[in-house]
Amino acid sequence: MRRWILVGALNVLLGASPSHATNESQAAALFLLIEPGAWVGAMGGSFVTLSQDVLCTYYNPAGLAGQRDRQLTFMHTNWLPALVSDMYYEYFGYSQYLKGWGNVGAAITLFDMGKQQYTTEYGTEQGTFHSYDAAISFSYGTYMSKRLALGVNLKFIYSHLAPKGAGHERGKGEGTSVAMDFGILYYSPVPGLRFGMVLRNVGPKISYIDVAQADPLPTHFTIGASWKVLDTEYNDLTLVLDLYKPLVRREGSRFGALFSAWTDEGLKEEVEQVDLHVGLEYTYGSFLALRAGYSYDRDGKLETPTFGFGLRYNWIQMDYAYLPARNTALEDNQRFSVTLRW
Repeated sequence: MRRWILVGALNVLLGASPSHATNESQAAALFLLIEPGAWVGAMGGSFVTLSQDVLCTYYNPAGLAGQRDRQLTFMHTNWLPALVSDMYYEYFGYSQYLKGWGNVGAAITLFDMGKQQYTTEYGTEQGTFHSYDAAISFSYGTYMSKRLALGVNLKFIYSHLAPKGAGHERGKGEGTSVAMDFGILYYSPVPGLRFGMVLRNVGPKISYIDVAQADPLPTHFTIGASWKVLDTEYNDLTLVLDLYKPLVRREGSRFGALFSAWTDEGLKEEVEQVDLHVGLEYTYGSFLALRAGYSYDRDGKLETPTFGFGLRYNWIQMDYAYLPARNTALEDNQRFSVTLRW
């Protein structure tokens, strides 16, 4: 039962066909890869070097160092509307500045996978159950120098796939783990140019039925750059680029995989695992933003443009994103988020 749920969830989340496997398909708790924030969704998922938003608590905690206000954000989405109607993703994030200490943040993530059909190992139906994943994270970011900021996240993860195992399996289809993220943000001497990198979801494997079947977390490394091409009183234009590389291996230690996952396959396969995220944002004043981007995931067979906009008035900001993602499980994905600043 656990394997059936995992395989189905992996194929759905990664947009892959049942016969196609990605590097991430070796991992569990894949909800950790779902990108919160309609702002980010509209820009192709590129956000490692942007630091003016509470979403740094997810993408790069080093970006928190650039904030001086309190922020609260919420995002809700029906995750796979083209496939199922009862799979929802919720994200709450909060950040604030503590004078003399730096910036702190916290976030709650809930991924509701809806009702599942429970069957025995012989295929006999025995009712339904609910599957969901959740995580709580705490963030800290601060400046190390005028141009360099560092940040760290600590996450507590709970995954509830099934209330019990199938057949002779003992225990429940539930697992817990902890993970950490490490981020760097560098402000270049060139005006408007930034560089950043983050290592995410570093932690012990998550075990459901027994330790022998433990699955690694979706560890990955992202490096990015952003350039504010236009910076005037009323008109701004920003270009953002991120490169994402999964670092998942079932064999070996979790720390060994951080190195071996770069060379455990051929050069062609390693290059194909790198995802490209690019985004463009135009803002007029402080109240209107128009956004577009492109997300390219070759091995996951997800290549889609992205679109969206943002509206801000005084202390409230509303963002919307649309991902066409034709012929994938993410087709016609829409995201809404609200951010409060005070």
